[in-house]
Amino acid sequence: MSPNKPQSSSDKPLIRRLSLNRPKLSRNREVQACHQCRLRKVKCDQTRPRCENCQIHERACIYTQLSRKPDSRQGGDRVIRLNQQGHLNTTSESQARYYSSSSWVVDVDGTNACRPPVGSGSDRCGKSGELSAPPTQQGGLEFPDGQAHLFVQLAEVDRLIHWYSKYCHLWYPIVDIPEIIISLENLRHNRSSPVGSLALIAAVCFAAACSANASCDLKPVVPISTSSAWKGLADQLLSCNGYPRQPNLNTVRAAFLLALPSVADGRMHPDPGPVCVLLRAAQSLGLHRDPSSFNLSPREMDSRRVLWWAIHGLDVAYSVAHALPPLIHATATDVQIIEHNSISERKLIGTLIRVNSLISTIFQTVYGIRQPTGKDIQELDEKANTICTDEISTQKLPEMNAAEKFITMSQRMCCYKMLFILHQPYLRSTQWPQTSRQKALTACQNYINDYLMGITDPELAPYRWILGHFDVIHACAIVLQDLIQHPGSLESTGMRSLAETCFFTFSSDSHPDWAKLEALGSKAWVANGWTCPFQQGLDSLGADASLSDWDPLFASFIWENMLL
Repeated sequence: MSPNKPQSSSDKPLIRRLSLNRPKLSRNREVQACHQCRLRKVKCDQTRPRCENCQIHERACIYTQLSRKPDSRQGGDRVIRLNQQGHLNTTSESQARYYSSSSWVVDVDGTNACRPPVGSGSDRCGKSGELSAPPTQQGGLEFPDGQAHLFVQLAEVDRLIHWYSKYCHLWYPIVDIPEIIISLENLRHNRSSPVGSLALIAAVCFAAACSANASCDLKPVVPISTSSAWKGLADQLLSCNGYPRQPNLNTVRAAFLLALPSVADGRMHPDPGPVCVLLRAAQSLGLHRDPSSFNLSPREMDSRRVLWWAIHGLDVAYSVAHALPPLIHATATDVQIIEHNSISERKLIGTLIRVNSLISTIFQTVYGIRQPTGKDIQELDEKANTICTDEISTQKLPEMNAAEKFITMSQRMCCYKMLFILHQPYLRSTQWPQTSRQKALTACQNYINDYLMGITDPELAPYRWILGHFDVIHACAIVLQDLIQHPGSLESTGMRSLAETCFFTFSSDSHPDWAKLEALGSKAWVANGWTCPFQQGLDSLGADASLSDWDPLFASFIWENMLL
């Protein structure tokens, strides 16, 4: 093409928006207007080779034949222009969705995903839609080519769903267990089930397998198949359902459960990709908008709010782990806070929402690009104290069962984590409020004590996978850093005893950088003149050990000299 030749419409950069599974109005008549008239939305007289408007304004007149793919009522990829505006629309399921040009525009060509047939009420990959992937053969899950849906016949599935409902649902109540059981029975008897049911069941089995395997003392209920096998199967089924191009509530729930391990397993460098895609898929379904705008039933509104706040909590967890700005900004959502009732699980949801929302604000205020002021810190501290007053319960009623005991402990630990994240900058800035040191140390001490109780209490063994979401190494490192910077303080004796308990309880298998933690402990013991019990000496590696090795959020704090 010569440099002077005008660029046609087909040559302009196009981008594929993930299919939103909404009905499309077919257009039978062929577009006759020239490109310039269509662009300016004026009437074209269709004169060839140059229309009257282009002649008057001396513009290049180009007629282009736009190739259109036949669109089904159930979706298919759609090529859009970059300036498409957001709008509300109603899907074939009579469910309103919000679409925006800023929400998840991504190229998803080249995937091996298969799609369910148009008009199918079921999503049994391998029957109505054949899987293009090789036969499933991972850790006890083996099916003929294209027959992955046969996993629903395994008795193991029933055990894992029961395990999830009993020991995981209290932390991730995004799944309607009765509906899952009904869908499972329908799939077993070749009846239709909601789209995405297979992927969601497999993802539930994956989360339950992770939880059961983490409960070391419960060998009889550990599943035959490995958690990685369930993850591989769930990933296949998600792809078969067109996720993330054609998300629905079931596939978003499944994708959420599959994004959890990098947080629960305590890995240092989890992949944020699944969380980013999950968030865009949730936005495409309008989950970031309060469902009261969508004319839904109270039950549907509640389930959508719970799912959105669970995704929000996952976003905050990634942000804390990697010192990354949260993807969800407070002004980007209007979803209402969930009102809890006397049910303990609902109280835990309310605590998680309030704590995660304030932690997100702490990110923007304390660790953001604007230097915080003394008033900012005071306001955040007041909000944190209000949440702790409302949510922390120190009552230990004798009639509390294991679930209630764990829920109450989790509420406390969430609040303590919020407090030491807010106050730990006292270790980086001498101008930080003097009261922050005591508040951070008290929060760390309470946090560690609750964690130790949860990890050693046999009654709470089934909840160890969820307990692994709490990073006790972070709190321990704050204590050690304080011993280094404030040797011989009044709190040093109590902090030393707490640190020794941590080192005695945990082993080198608890954290990939355990040697650095021992080096930090060695520095703390040497600073206070204590006999060092650690194997890791103060060599060139240990001399540089600090809290920054475990908390990139702390390392990112740049306001050493502040004007408070």
